[in-house]
Amino acid sequence: MTTYAPAVVTGTDAVSEPPRHPSAPERQTPAANSPTAVVSLPADAAATSAVVPDASGLAPHASASPFDVVHDRAGTASLKWDFAAERGRPSAVLPLWVADMDHPTAPCVVNALLWRVRHGIFGYTEPDAAYNATLAAWFARRYDWRIDPAWNVVTPGVVPALATAVRALTEPGDAVVIEEPVYYPFREVVEQQGRVVAPAPLVRGADGVYRRDLDALEAVLTSTGARLLLLCNPHNPVGRVWSRAELTGLAEVAERHDVLVVSDEVHADLALPGYRTTPFASLSADAAARTITCTSPSKSFNLAGLQVANILIADPDLRARFRSALGAAGYSQPNVLGLTACQAAYKSGDAWLDALRRHIEYARRHVIRRLERVPGVEVSPCEGTYLLWLDCTGLLEATGLAAEELDGFITDQAGLWLDDGALFGTGGAGFTRLNIACPRATLDEALDRLEIAVHGLLASAAA
Repeated sequence: MTTYAPAVVTGTDAVSEPPRHPSAPERQTPAANSPTAVVSLPADAAATSAVVPDASGLAPHASASPFDVVHDRAGTASLKWDFAAERGRPSAVLPLWVADMDHPTAPCVVNALLWRVRHGIFGYTEPDAAYNATLAAWFARRYDWRIDPAWNVVTPGVVPALATAVRALTEPGDAVVIEEPVYYPFREVVEQQGRVVAPAPLVRGADGVYRRDLDALEAVLTSTGARLLLLCNPHNPVGRVWSRAELTGLAEVAERHDVLVVSDEVHADLALPGYRTTPFASLSADAAARTITCTSPSKSFNLAGLQVANILIADPDLRARFRSALGAAGYSQPNVLGLTACQAAYKSGDAWLDALRRHIEYARRHVIRRLERVPGVEVSPCEGTYLLWLDCTGLLEATGLAAEELDGFITDQAGLWLDDGALFGTGGAGFTRLNIACPRATLDEALDRLEIAVHGLLASAAA
């Protein structure tokens, strides 16, 4: 795999033009600010460099961040970078759609994998006592949540776990509640199992923040008879890290209506600085008894391809039902390298993860500043994940572009591959989802393309 040769900053004014991915065209306008240099640093510099926080508690963004090194992923069978044509997209699009990062994982994970690969034997493997202890310590340390490793059922990922839970806990024709707009596999796993989606849409306030209408949710539960709810915590794509008070209100509704909750917490580790995810099952004994919690290092440590998730189920009956449905699909032992990577991440990856969270927060702020130059496109308030929910309704109103034409405009005119908001269900039309877990050079290239395309569209509309 080819890696871009990095430029080296030797002084405060030494800045070079960042390299572009081979698919990116020449820049047509200057960036909003001076380009970020790509620099050579030790692999663990993000976790060890000393920084001085500003008034917000975050250190100023350093141009020497290892997260701004551009790595060429082309030719690695990357779904994100190598399959545009197979997915019906032009080959030159810049992909910021699917939720994986363009950053290498933590050095501690790479080292553990190298050690395990050198062993050379990859037979059937189970989580052992060391894995279990590391898992329990992670949730205690990061979330003040005391889990019993016996609760854990390992699956190849969170989406397979969602599908397994729907099969295990409902019957064909049953209603399952989802809170749209939401990660589109939520709807897919319900419908693919022959169940019926019962949407309880989130409400977007005048401040752009999405909230849950508990009265409306109760009305949906009453009218449909649904006894299963799929919760996204933190929420993808709207970026809410649900507060303890909000989740407590939901737990009270679930208890009143005897509803089981499958909580997708795959983005839990990616709450932005100043926020912390509250695991739904940690709220109370009742919440724990009715919840299947889906966790994985796949998003926070960029390990999706290693296919490992830890599904935590405190109630023995729910766990037995889930295990039975998983076994019926023919799955047993997990991926040995997935277990190795997860254990290393959870044992030694705290500092790297916290550096990543700061990088994502700086990227979010940068996008907000850049979009001040892009009329009609705004970032919805975000508390977690590396996925920004962009409100393009102002652009549609100003240009007469229809919501169903937005994705085509972004693809064909801006040269970007994003996730169209309509995919996320009710309330998604007129929005698009942007993955900012990439080097600043890549992000600026995307923002340049979007800015040029939007101003061109506005000029055409005014002509």
